[in-house]
Amino acid sequence: MQEQLNQKLSQFIDDELDSHQALSLLQSVQNDELLKEKLRRYQIVSQVLKSSEYSPLGTDFSDKIHQQIRQEPTYFMPQKKKPAIRWQKAALAIAASIAIAAVWVSSKVDHQKFGSVETVAQSTQPTGAANNARFKEYLQAHDNALYVNSMQTAQPYARVVGYQQE
Repeated sequence: MQEQLNQKLSQFIDDELDSHQALSLLQSVQNDELLKEKLRRYQIVSQVLKSSEYSPLGTDFSDKIHQQIRQEPTYFMPQKKKPAIRWQKAALAIAASIAIAAVWVSSKVDHQKFGSVETVAQSTQPTGAANNARFKEYLQAHDNALYVNSMQTAQPYARVVGYQQE
């Protein structure tokens, strides 16, 4: 039985046990002081065989570190203030810029050009003959005969492209 336990300790140190066997071995080592000491010796031998160096540690090494950590004073340092939300300031600046731009544009608009409704209603309307004459002048000015009949260098607005259909 003792030989089998020694072999399991050696396999544990060499990481050759599966998780269930390792867990059961650790539970039995936890309850037995002699097994704890044997496991410590096996670990020292393994360390020396692997690296040819040995750093002796006392059995209460981790307890001493734990006590020293407990004795360390606790410092309560003030936390840094979180920076104010800058997007709110940016939104306010954008809204103010838009308001200033709207006031500036409205002051530049020519109010006489866009008269009130009464001014537009009171203006005199041209007669039907005057409208006809203006329409004829428009048609003559924009006649396509200029592009078709004359040999000027003006280019037409649209070009006709043909293709064969089968």
